[in-house]
Amino acid sequence: MPVSRPLLAAAVAAGSVVMGLLTAPAVQSVGVLPADADRRCAWPIVYPKGANYAWPDTNAAYINQAVVIGPKEKVVITGRDPKARYWSITTYNYEDREVIDQVNDVTVKRAKGGSWTVTVSPKQNAKDPNSLQAAPLPAAGQSPSFKNVTIIMYRVYLSEVAGYTGGPLPTVTLHHDNGAQGIRTERLKPCAGKQIRPPDEVPILDKAEGVPSYYFVRAPGGRLYPSYDTSYLAADVPYDPSTILVVRGKAPAARKDVRYWSLCQNINVPPLPVVDCASDREIALTDGYYTIAIVGPGQVADRTAYPGVTFLDWADPDVSEPLPNAFLIVRNILPSKSFAYGIDKVALGQPASSTMGDYAPVIEHVALAELAAR
Repeated sequence: MPVSRPLLAAAVAAGSVVMGLLTAPAVQSVGVLPADADRRCAWPIVYPKGANYAWPDTNAAYINQAVVIGPKEKVVITGRDPKARYWSITTYNYEDREVIDQVNDVTVKRAKGGSWTVTVSPKQNAKDPNSLQAAPLPAAGQSPSFKNVTIIMYRVYLSEVAGYTGGPLPTVTLHHDNGAQGIRTERLKPCAGKQIRPPDEVPILDKAEGVPSYYFVRAPGGRLYPSYDTSYLAADVPYDPSTILVVRGKAPAARKDVRYWSLCQNINVPPLPVVDCASDREIALTDGYYTIAIVGPGQVADRTAYPGVTFLDWADPDVSEPLPNAFLIVRNILPSKSFAYGIDKVALGQPASSTMGDYAPVIEHVALAELAAR
């Protein structure tokens, strides 16, 4: 079954960050967004820490910088690999929200000491993996518009240290074009405290339509900042208080078959929040198979009575019935080319069972007395 309005993303919306800057910035400076003076700093918007929009994975951080770059200007990002399962830097066009360019922890070119430098500019060097293309330049004589805004997103999955970033954030240095005076550099100070907050306006997001309720289908990333490295399955399941919703399947080997995988419970109502996620690091396995129960408030009084079962909350405890549908998303990041049963091998809009074999997640509804790992 095709998904008529796919909106899935490993990333999240940057919100209305461009309002107030679409009068042309000074010709001789990189425009920084949001335009608030107190937020002229590095990485001012972080999801899901600051806002819960567009189904983020709770085991990840989506860290954003938005800029308008002139023809001779660039943004230079310098850092080291975070202590995390996966990271990438992706550029997007704010108008169509599609990927422009990307580098990840596999493709990045590192210096001898292990550091890396990624450059975002209108003049991408296709031979250099660390050179990322920015959004297109405004036409001659025109002020910047949404299509000229570059969203730079730094993704970090499964931080291995305290904090969501896996260590210090990369530095952000702007290279301004001062005309006859040449290039002037400005290193942005890291955002801190209240400087890190959501956009001033909640982004306008449409719910997904046409997603089946009895089985998972392959869904495209849509136009909400997708990732080239991530493949998605989705199902939209109504709540039944008399049964327990269970998802079972064979687990891919983390780091071997796929770099990362997870199951998240989300709400298919704008602004498309996530409720709960379980990563491959948290999901219990029995002989290589998982049993994940998505339960409403009060459905299971003692979760410890069900060894081998991983639980996800259907909704926040204070939400009353009737509960919204469970919008379930399974993610695979960087599946191995030799792994024949990854989500990436499923044709878009087709059931997971078409190619994934035992690795296809199966939806079941069971009585509480029948809930058990197997």
